[in-house]
Amino acid sequence: MEEVVFKALLTDTKFNRIDNFIQEVINTNKNNGATYESVRESIIKLVLYRFIKIDTNASNDCILRENNFYQARELGSVSSWLEKRRTYEYF
Repeated sequence: MEEVVFKALLTDTKFNRIDNFIQEVINTNKNNGATYESVRESIIKLVLYRFIKIDTNASNDCILRENNFYQARELGSVSSWLEKRRTYEYF
């Protein structure tokens, strides 16, 4: 589900409220088994991976992209970024 949320963030140029974003992901990925909880957990993982951060000071809880997000975009996916990260940790 992290990949689905990541792809949604790649194409989502407007930073809206988190709940609206989650609902948008659910609506466009119903066939993939997207639920509120699964999308929410994926967003939390992306925060932990430091792909995104949530600006709670903004009036509408904006989703902000961080450097790891752009690195993953260059690699093409979250899993590619994680694999590269794991490779660096072992050397």
